[in-house]
Amino acid sequence: MEVVISLVRRATAVTACAAALVCAGATAAWSGPAAEAVAAAEAEGRQPMSTEPVAYEFGETLAKLRGEQLETLFLAEIISHHRGAVEMARLELRRGVDADVRRYAQNIITGHERQIEQFTRWLHQWYGMTPQEAAEQAPAEARREMAQMAQGVQDMLEALRQVDRGERFDVAFVRMMIPHHSCGVIESLEPQARAAHARLRLAAATGATAQGAQIADFRTWLAGRDGDRVREAADAGVLPKGAPDTGDGATQASTVPLVAAGAALAAAGGALGVVVVRRRRGAQQD
Repeated sequence: MEVVISLVRRATAVTACAAALVCAGATAAWSGPAAEAVAAAEAEGRQPMSTEPVAYEFGETLAKLRGEQLETLFLAEIISHHRGAVEMARLELRRGVDADVRRYAQNIITGHERQIEQFTRWLHQWYGMTPQEAAEQAPAEARREMAQMAQGVQDMLEALRQVDRGERFDVAFVRMMIPHHSCGVIESLEPQARAAHARLRLAAATGATAQGAQIADFRTWLAGRDGDRVREAADAGVLPKGAPDTGDGATQASTVPLVAAGAALAAAGGALGVVVVRRRRGAQQD
C-alpha cells in the first residue's frame, strides 16, 4: 500500500508541476480574459524557464530513503535551495520596480530565512549535524544531484546580475523564480508524506503549498502585465489568491496577491495541498 501511495503522490506532483509550467495545457482549462492574456503571453515569448530534470531525479532519490537519511538529505538540500531563493529575491529588491513583485520578493526573504534558521536548528537538535555535514554524508547519487541543482541556481543568479534595473529585471526574476519554486515543491513531496518528525512533515507541506500558490501568481503576472484583461477577471472574483502563512515551518506568501489567476493552476496547487498532508502509517511522532 505504501508503494502505491508513493507512486500516486509522484504522479500527482508531475501533473501539478506540468499544469503550473506548461501554459498550453492550462490555457485550455481557462476561459475568457485569463485565457486570452495567457495566449498573448505565449505569442510574445513571456514564458518561465524550464524546471531542470535533475530536480525530478532528486525527488526519486528521496523516494528511496526513509528515516534519518530522508530527513537529513531533505534538510541539507532545502536549506541550500532556500538560500538561493533569498539571494535572487534580494536582487529583485535592488533592481526590480514592480511593487507587487517586490512584495513577493520580500515575503520570500522573510519566509525562507525563517525556515533556514528552523531547519538548521532541527538538524542540530535531531541529528547533531550542520547542513554541510548532512550534505557530505548523503549518498553519492544525491551529492551529484545537489551539486547540479546548486550550479543551476548559480547560473540563474549570474544571469540576473547581467540584467539592468527596471521592468526587464522583474520579468527575468519571475521567469526564474517559477522553476526555482517548482524544484522546492518536488523536493518536498517525500518528506511531507514520510518524514519521521511531524513538524517536518508540516513544514514541507506548508512550504510546498505556498510555493505552488506563488507559481500560479507569477505565471499570471507574466501573462497579464501588458493588459487589463486579467485584472478584469480578478475584479470579477474568479482568480486565486496567494497562500497564507500557515504557522510553524510554513513559507510566508504574499498577502497582496499579484494580478492573480488561473483556475487550472490553483487546482494544481490544491492537488499538492491534498497530497502533502498524507502521512505514512506508523510514522514516528515528535
